[in-house]
Amino acid sequence: MGTKLIPVNDVCTHHKVEIQFIQSLEEIGLIHTKLVKSSIFIDMTELAKLERYLRLAQDLEINVAGLHAVATLLEQIENMQNELASLKNELIYYKKIN
Repeated sequence: MGTKLIPVNDVCTHHKVEIQFIQSLEEIGLIHTKLVKSSIFIDMTELAKLERYLRLAQDLEINVAGLHAVATLLEQIENMQNELASLKNELIYYKKIN
């Protein structure tokens, strides 16, 4: 199945945001866009991340640097939750052995 690409201009119009904001997010590695025949597109899978960053920026007035910090912290939390789940499973396994 092919990926669904959405023109960034359409996203900007729909969300009332400047294209520079999306380019800034891409520059710091928070989202990824694709260039196809001189037009910029965003993959459907990236759209959810973009919309999350847009809500943070608009609702909480967080700038791009702040979004990067928030994204880093959220990633660390997710990693810690995964590690905790793994350790719980390991503990359950060893409790069953004894």
